[in-house]
Amino acid sequence: MIRGAGFEARVPAGWTVERPPRTVAAANPDGREAVSVGSFHLPKPFKPALWRQATPELNDVAARLAERVAASARVVASRDGKVGTRRARVYEIRYTREHDPLLDRVAFVFAGRREYQLTCRIRVDAPDVGRDACDRLLESFRVR
Repeated sequence: MIRGAGFEARVPAGWTVERPPRTVAAANPDGREAVSVGSFHLPKPFKPALWRQATPELNDVAARLAERVAASARVVASRDGKVGTRRARVYEIRYTREHDPLLDRVAFVFAGRREYQLTCRIRVDAPDVGRDACDRLLESFRVR
């Protein structure tokens, strides 16, 4: 179990946990797989009625994230979904790093004055470990 600013979630046992500013991250010590939750303070509480208006802004944020990940990174999918019991906007970003094809699944969740960014790194050529860790993170995420 990891805990951060107003949230808790499950990550695989034995993964290395780090706490950079505003984030809790866990990485597979035997591979490139990783999961993280970032927590960001909003100037005003998020109103669920504004979801449709927030989507284009989140699309832009996801595109900028892809640019920072790698020159080869592209947003290949986006959808509304669920993280735990909360509505989320989910993106998939594909890229290659050191000849490894990777997929980052990024989900944005809003709760009051907090925005949470959940990120999972999955190896495309061996997805089981990363996908299982991501499913665990997204299903177990709870706002406290």
